[in-house]
Amino acid sequence: MTLAEFEISLRTFNQYSGVAGILYFIFFFKSQKSLSRIVFLILALSFLADVFTIFFIKYIYPNSFIITNSWYILNFCVVCSLFYSVLPVRRKLIISILAFFLVGSLITFLSTYSYLESNTFVRVSSNVFIIFLSLLSYFELINHPTGRLKNNPLFWLTTALFAHSCLVLLRNLFLQYLVFDLSISKELFDSISIINLLANITKNFILFYALVLLDKGYPNTLKPAKTI
Repeated sequence: MTLAEFEISLRTFNQYSGVAGILYFIFFFKSQKSLSRIVFLILALSFLADVFTIFFIKYIYPNSFIITNSWYILNFCVVCSLFYSVLPVRRKLIISILAFFLVGSLITFLSTYSYLESNTFVRVSSNVFIIFLSLLSYFELINHPTGRLKNNPLFWLTTALFAHSCLVLLRNLFLQYLVFDLSISKELFDSISIINLLANITKNFILFYALVLLDKGYPNTLKPAKTI
């Protein structure tokens, strides 16, 4: 199997990697609380983005940046709502971050990027902010432990988002430079894409595991002693 063939196979597997969590939530989840709905929405958005990407490229336009840009914006809004639910006394900070992201995204689309091309600000800032919010969540988990981490859905939710954002950050930061300035080969781009696919697959399965823990009734919020 060539690298290109492996990348295609992995892309197909990635497309359906969130289905397990989606089906579990729809058919087996016993108590659908607000946090579990947010996790379901993250998985559903990822799945729909992959489906629409294939359709969009095949029938509408030769690239899928309009879908990618939309996913990054919607996904970040949903992730912020997750941390808004998990870290109740940091809500002002989370709202400020979300407002900055949305205003910054709008400005870059109006002044620098077309919605049909990759927006570096949207990609990178969403990754950086998710990493920052994840670190805040880790900090509260360390300072206010609630049992074993392996049974804590908040730890796994944070880990899924943190790991995914860390792995794709550098790719998003240098995507324009690699493709348009360096004009890297398809083989090298496939290698980079594999990292992105593995990150997303890992994220989806960890989110599925977190859903299972939430269904079993483990804690679904953190209550830090003081705000920033």
